[in-house]
Amino acid sequence: MTTVAELFARLDGDPWRITHPFSTDMLQANALLHNTAATSEEMAECLALWCQRLQPCQFGRVAAKQRRIHFCFLREAAVSEWKDDDIAETIGEEKQLWKQRAACDPERAAHSFVIVVASPRVALAAPDERLRAFSNRILELAGWEPDRRGVRRKNTITSDFLYLRNPTDGGFYGFRFNADFFACAGDGRWWHDHRFPGGIAFTANSTGHMMRFREWYQAKDQSEAWGLKQAMLTIHNAAQTKSTDSGEPSEQGRVTWLRPLGAKGEPLVEDVPCPLRNVPLTLSGKDWTRYEGLLHTDHAVREEFFLDRAVAPTASRPYLMDFTYLYDDKQGDFEQFTRGKRFADEEVYAEIGRPGDWVHRAGAPAKTRSEEEAASVAEQLLACSRWVTPPRYAVDRDDEI
Repeated sequence: MTTVAELFARLDGDPWRITHPFSTDMLQANALLHNTAATSEEMAECLALWCQRLQPCQFGRVAAKQRRIHFCFLREAAVSEWKDDDIAETIGEEKQLWKQRAACDPERAAHSFVIVVASPRVALAAPDERLRAFSNRILELAGWEPDRRGVRRKNTITSDFLYLRNPTDGGFYGFRFNADFFACAGDGRWWHDHRFPGGIAFTANSTGHMMRFREWYQAKDQSEAWGLKQAMLTIHNAAQTKSTDSGEPSEQGRVTWLRPLGAKGEPLVEDVPCPLRNVPLTLSGKDWTRYEGLLHTDHAVREEFFLDRAVAPTASRPYLMDFTYLYDDKQGDFEQFTRGKRFADEEVYAEIGRPGDWVHRAGAPAKTRSEEEAASVAEQLLACSRWVTPPRYAVDRDDEI
């Protein structure tokens, strides 16, 4: 098995990036994330600001606003010098802490877990088979084995469960989630929506955990299909990467888009009534059962990202994807992803340990840095705090973003 350090050493620089510089927000975020004087807390603050304001996922933006994203950082020294077992141990410890808090600690429960490889070399790496092999190895060390059910080409789906105790019946419920892949290399390319500062990142967002947490611990009404509304707004928010007056998503350069309803106002899956009581203007006339895209939102390290083409290889036959698992209890995935699957306490404790045995690792020793280094980080974080959400992002005013 080729190690992460060996795969890191093989990464090639991206010649395309020389004539297509990073967006300003990416340059500003990378400056802090690659600053060896920055603490993990400062790096997390930078990315929370970025996720809240500059990426299209509504679920991620809500989680970032409420500081309910658990970050795991691997700096350049880790991926260039550490043994694979040490990398796996670091990710494993952070993932277990995330799951412990998500299950039993409402004050610090996070709905999302993000592994970030913060490295200048990875950030500037060409999106080719070498970066793909490096990324796949990080995913393997995270302990997320791929599941190849119903996928195209060599892409895989990798999933896991996040648990939450129901305060009413006292039981644990598990919510399945799929890991997703992002990279600096996406900035400015056709897969711009899957860019992420630092280098590469894997996100694990449990929409079911977020929805039930809102219901069980925050007394938020979930009867109005809140999850569906956020998912549809996320697809609506996809970046338009081409300048055109056309209303066609493919000509606008969007990677995902909402489908229009039929001539009689019917969705593609006609036996599923609309669960939205009040349809926002931005979603009027759009299908609540299926959406389309040049990438599949359930896939992890996608083959099409690493072919480095100006046009998505899936442009001639886009994916058709499902919304109904978010609200239709007759849909097969509804229980595991949204309502929650009941787990026995022993099953959950076998994975996350018993609360009496939890030992939260002491934080890393405080960084010793000069006044100049501290001032530099503070200035970089100040620049990040000035980011402004693009006006094209549709926002649900009830989500406190």
